[in-house]
Amino acid sequence: MQSRVVGTVLLAAILAGCSAGEPNNSAALPELVEVAGPAREVMQAGEYLLDGRLIASDTVMYAPAPSLKVMKYQVSQYDYDQCVRAERCKAADAVGRGQAKDRPVVGVSWQDGQDYAAWLSERTGKQFRLPDYLEWSYFADQKVPESAQGGLDENEQAALWLQEYQDSYKRKQEQEVPLAPLGQGTANAYGVFDAGGQVAEWTNTCHVRVHRISMPRAESRLENCGVRTLGGEHIAVMPDFIRDPKTGACSVGVPPRYLGLRLVTED
Repeated sequence: MQSRVVGTVLLAAILAGCSAGEPNNSAALPELVEVAGPAREVMQAGEYLLDGRLIASDTVMYAPAPSLKVMKYQVSQYDYDQCVRAERCKAADAVGRGQAKDRPVVGVSWQDGQDYAAWLSERTGKQFRLPDYLEWSYFADQKVPESAQGGLDENEQAALWLQEYQDSYKRKQEQEVPLAPLGQGTANAYGVFDAGGQVAEWTNTCHVRVHRISMPRAESRLENCGVRTLGGEHIAVMPDFIRDPKTGACSVGVPPRYLGLRLVTED
C-alpha cells in the first residue's frame, strides 16, 4: 500500500515538472479576431513617381491567409511594460510609457515591435509577428482613394493626389492631440478597433520607391529595408529605429502623430 502511494506521488511530481515549462497560453494571449475573407482591392505600399511627380500607389486584389488572426486592439501600455519588466524590451518613450491597460503603447520603433513579438511568442507558444502592409490594409478595411482608381490620366491623378494630401493635413490639424483610449468607437467590418486612427502601426514591409517614365516607358524599383512602412490614417514610411515621427521621419503623405504596435499570428 505504501509503495503504491509513493508511486502515485512520484507520478504527480513528474507530470507537474513536465508541464512547468509550458507557456500559459490562456493567461498571456491577447484578444484575437479572424480576418479571413474574399479578395478585394487594396493599396500597395511604396512611393510612386511618374516623370518625377508623386502619384498614387498601385492597387492589387488581395486576400489574407485563411489562418490569419489579428490583435483586436493595439498593444497596450500595460502589456508592453510586461516585456520591459522581463528585460526583453526597451522602455517606450515618455509620450507612450505607462502601465495603463486602456491606452496603446506609443513611442516605439519597428525594432521594439520585433522584440515584443519575440517575447510574446515565447510566452504564449504561438508565433506572433508584425503584419505585412497588405495584411494591415486588408484588416484595417482601408478604402482605395479616388486618385488610385482607374480611368484617370496622369494630370488628373496628380491633381487628386494633391487634393487628398491637403484634405488629410487639414483633418490631422483638427484631430484631438491627447492619446485616446483603446477601443474608441466601434469595430470595423473585421472586428478590429482603432486601425487607421491617430496611432500609426508598424508593419514588416520594406519601403520601395518606384520611378516611372512615360516616354519612352520605363520603370525602376529601389527597396530599402532600413525603412519600414506604417499603416494608419495615412501610409507612412520611417527608419526602423524611429520612435517619434517628428525626429527625422520621412513620410508618404501626412506624417503620423504616434507610432504603435499590433501583431498578427497564423498559429
